[in-house]
Amino acid sequence: MFIKKSVLTLIFLFCSYLICVATEIRIISKIDNEIITNVDLDNQIKYLFLINKKLRNLSELELLELSKNSIIKEIIKKKEVDKFIKIQKNIDLEAKLIKEQYLSLGFKNETEYLNFLNQEGLKYDIIKEKILVEKLWNVLIYEKFNKKVKIDKSEIANKVNEYFKNQKKLYEVELSEILFDYDVDYDEIRNFINMFGFENAATKFSISDSASNGGKIGWVSIGNLSKEVQKKISFLSIGKYTDPIKLPEGNLILMVNSKKEIKKTFDIDKEIKKQILYEQNRQLNSYSMNYFKKLKKNTIFNDY
Repeated sequence: MFIKKSVLTLIFLFCSYLICVATEIRIISKIDNEIITNVDLDNQIKYLFLINKKLRNLSELELLELSKNSIIKEIIKKKEVDKFIKIQKNIDLEAKLIKEQYLSLGFKNETEYLNFLNQEGLKYDIIKEKILVEKLWNVLIYEKFNKKVKIDKSEIANKVNEYFKNQKKLYEVELSEILFDYDVDYDEIRNFINMFGFENAATKFSISDSASNGGKIGWVSIGNLSKEVQKKISFLSIGKYTDPIKLPEGNLILMVNSKKEIKKTFDIDKEIKKQILYEQNRQLNSYSMNYFKKLKKNTIFNDY
């Protein structure tokens, strides 16, 4: 009887040890003075699953790498945002962004969303900060660079008018993108797309801000795109993507998610305004990427 109890005690202690080891907090990396732990990685993976369910198709190693890189990006952006904007003073914006997120994810109301987060072990305050930092980063980029944006409105108007005159039918396309550095092997990205899908590849490889959304750009009038891009995507079927298009900030791959014919009356003035906004966002996105690269280059990284 004593031996039986002793064995049971040993088993209990061993199981307790395994649990402690499994839940032990370990430092994975240090970004300047900020640390990343294994718990941070696990929480980040849960958050990434929340905004992109297709990431569940990735291997554990891929998920850990993706989680780490996304946390690094958040830390760098938050440090820079904190220098110019007080995060805690944006409570109203915070509530608006949370509502936008849970509606976009298919939740009917905040209560349903909060219950889901609780079930998944996701902390509401951490998620609020993630969403807010990303939004304030965009605000910061606009404030720093909007005066440097150069737009030729007459050129855009001429392009829209020319497109309208030469097209018997007008189309919009829903696009996703992967913008990647020149030193990244395209074959590696293509193989990854074939294995795990375009969204997952965008999240892993893209340096564009759209990476956090699986590379989704949304609906764009074909006439709003450059002639080079129009040629590349005009004959693509749904679900197909272009070869890399060389841009100043990197190589761009575009995938056509859907197409539709514009049957309503074509409002030229409205299309011109849309094109101006599209061009403004394109240039600001370029400034955002270059600014982030500069910050990252001046950041100290240590892995453990």
